Amino acid sequence: MWPTPVTLEGQHVTLAPLSSAHAADLAEAAADGDLHRLWYTKVPPPEGIPAEIDRRLAAQEAGTLLPFAVLLPDGKAVGMTT
Repeated sequence: MWPTPVTLEGQHVTLAPLSSAHAADLAEAAADGDLHRLWYTKVPPPEGIPAEIDRRLAAQEAGTLLPFAVLLPDGKAVGMTT
């Protein structure tokens, strides 16, 4: 049985179930510092964020991944994790 998506609230960030509604914030976060150009991490370029969200949500639907958006206290998405 695959786990049901949940929201996990901490002192500094919240992990919320990933959705396409997070795309604009995540594209902005990916553009900050050109993270997609760094060799030691794998961050999609800003224009690739919607496709990456779709990929992760499809994997969730298939029961192989549980994706989250990393949210600041103000609700802004600044990252993704699984």
